[in-house]
Amino acid sequence: MPPEIIEPPHTAQKASSLPRWLEWTAAISALVISVCSIGIALYNANIESRMLKANSYPYLIGAFDDAALEGTERIDVQLRNNGVGPAEADKAAAALVDIHDNEPTRFVASKDSVVVFQIAKTAENSREWELLDRGLSAKGVSIDYCYCSVFDECWKVEARIHTPVKACVRDEAREFRPLSRYTASPLPPA
Repeated sequence: MPPEIIEPPHTAQKASSLPRWLEWTAAISALVISVCSIGIALYNANIESRMLKANSYPYLIGAFDDAALEGTERIDVQLRNNGVGPAEADKAAAALVDIHDNEPTRFVASKDSVVVFQIAKTAENSREWELLDRGLSAKGVSIDYCYCSVFDECWKVEARIHTPVKACVRDEAREFRPLSRYTASPLPPA
């Protein structure tokens, strides 16, 4: 049997050169500084989030235009984004269609506009066009619509008053839907 090796007794470690109260003060100070740093980081994240939202708010306004461009009189009904962020149109209560390619758009960019309705004055519709133009030029005529920000904050606009809502809800009975130029027309009788 091999001889047992006896372990020498443990000796107390040499005490620190600092007094014990100073070691505790340093440890507690480091803990307080760490907790304060976490609090400041959370507060800063909250402020950054609020600044990002403030720099991303859309502000859509309804606009009528009866300008005579290129010699053709026409009436445009537009939604203009005067805000600093994009308006999410796929959640809007009105379907927004770009007049150039007739494709639905998802966002209305800041400082941009999208045409909701457009009608040119022709010999066949001149009487109705004049009535529509006078009606849109009258005081008190406005467009009712709803739009959302990219943060899913939504506003309903009625009589030019923006009211926050939880979500945009479509009212198809009152909704204006222009016909698409790609809509199939009925075949003429044979």
